[in-house]
Amino acid sequence: MQKLYLTFLLSFLQSLYFSQSTKGFHIPDSLKNKNFDQLKKSYDKVFRIDNSKAELYANTILSKGKKENNNDLIFDGYYKIAHIKGLKSENGHPYADTLIKITRNVDTKEYPAKAYIIKGILFNYDWKYSDALNYYIDAQKMSKNKNPDQFYYIKKLLGILKTATEENEEALPLFLEYYNYQKQKVNTKDKDIKSYIGSIFSVANCYSKNKQYKNAQIYINLGIKECNNFKDYTHYPYFISATGIANYYLKNYKKASDSHLKAEKSFIKNSDYGNLAITYYFLGKINYDIHKEEIAVKYFIKADSVLVLSKDFYPITRDGYEVLVDYYKKTGDKEKQLKYIDKLFYADSIINNSKQYLSKEIYKKYDTPILLEKKEKLINELSNKNSLLYWCLGIGFLVISILAYVYIKNRKKIKEYKKQAELLLEKSKDISIVLPVVNQEFIEENIFKEEKVKSIIPDKKLQDIKAKLEYFESNRKFLQKNITVDGLAKDLGTNRDYLSKSVNELKRKNFSQYLNELRITYIVEELNNNERLRKYTIAAIADEIGYNNSESFSNAFKKITGTLPSYYIKLLQDKAEVNA
Repeated sequence: MQKLYLTFLLSFLQSLYFSQSTKGFHIPDSLKNKNFDQLKKSYDKVFRIDNSKAELYANTILSKGKKENNNDLIFDGYYKIAHIKGLKSENGHPYADTLIKITRNVDTKEYPAKAYIIKGILFNYDWKYSDALNYYIDAQKMSKNKNPDQFYYIKKLLGILKTATEENEEALPLFLEYYNYQKQKVNTKDKDIKSYIGSIFSVANCYSKNKQYKNAQIYINLGIKECNNFKDYTHYPYFISATGIANYYLKNYKKASDSHLKAEKSFIKNSDYGNLAITYYFLGKINYDIHKEEIAVKYFIKADSVLVLSKDFYPITRDGYEVLVDYYKKTGDKEKQLKYIDKLFYADSIINNSKQYLSKEIYKKYDTPILLEKKEKLINELSNKNSLLYWCLGIGFLVISILAYVYIKNRKKIKEYKKQAELLLEKSKDISIVLPVVNQEFIEENIFKEEKVKSIIPDKKLQDIKAKLEYFESNRKFLQKNITVDGLAKDLGTNRDYLSKSVNELKRKNFSQYLNELRITYIVEELNNNERLRKYTIAAIADEIGYNNSESFSNAFKKITGTLPSYYIKLLQDKAEVNA
């Protein structure tokens, strides 16, 4: 009876919360026949390496769970989506909240503790350490004497919280305890390679935070070795970044720079703006220490720009603003000097006032009174430029507003192009379906407007032209360049008027539309079947099917399919990668 009640409760809760997770998501054809183990392996392979792909697999797991009414898939899908959202600086809390609700009365080895763990992880990503701690403590109580994997994993998470509050010495024993637990599992059937390598990184990172850089490097080297040994590269970019940081403090500047430049590529690919900002900060520090001040300034500015994208501030990057203030003071650029003084004030206000930072006191080169004095002096010196500045700000605001409008409009267009590309791919699988003509009604209306007085074509003549058009189509003569009504009429042994009227009557479209549809239908099928063709430039593809330039080809493609050839080719390439 209790089991029956639990099943009913789960079904009821799932019906309430499914809509927010899989709404608008359709499982790609390439993943429809994949089982859970295959999807999980695919997810694990790209987790923290390509988080957009990881989210695709997570959504597929959840969708399959929903369709099959499989609670294991459902729980795992919610957990994975929430985690990926958090890594991408997106809101994963609705998924974690749903997972907590639907597993509240479940009693398995993993749940409900795992639901509380992911909620705590998300709060940690949000810098809300106190909230994260509460969820970890709840999860630890649930997993004690029930799931040692979870119990020790929570020790690691608690260690992460301690490093966030700069209690690094207290954090190290927690990380070592977690590492030793994972290490002893490696040679058993219950080994968890991803967690094992993650435990190595945690120890390395904590040694680095304790300024024991040589010890950190020992574990970093071990981590890189194990990534290659087990072919698991989830933590690889973080080890590379960590070796860059350790080598910087060990004054091995060349090795440090090479490592950060290598890590930069991974962080850009994954939109990991927080780690990217720290990477640029250290590249700035390296160049500043070796007296390449102008290069250092460029990297500190990059770090600031990326922090704006991440909507976060990392205390370690603060002294980069001090360098910028000094640099622009020396160059006499008072506007930029004032700008970065304001950035320093903003950084300090976050560090000192926001509850999201619990870090201990940061030693500062510039204290508040000195900054205030400098700021006031600069404002007075720049007062005679205020009028011009306000005009510039006004114009700048107008330009930004226009750009924002264009950006939003373009985003809508891009979204529509991607949607139409998906529809086109679905329809093009059935070669009997004619490609959608976006403005078909408009075209037909224009045909009849053009034919105010429609001439009657003798039936014999019409049938003769019809047969010749079928030959024209079957032999792909439409791929020739510079086809005109006059030229084709001459080739078919008729006149311009008869050919134009025949196309109107037989095809229900004007000659230009008829020719474009033949070409676009042909190239869509070719792109579907010819992987080599997808590697061509748009201009080369246009030339292949008779267009004089890429612009006329793209316009025709968009008018007929509703999307651009570049989006359709990208979709086909993505599908091919997933299938690979």
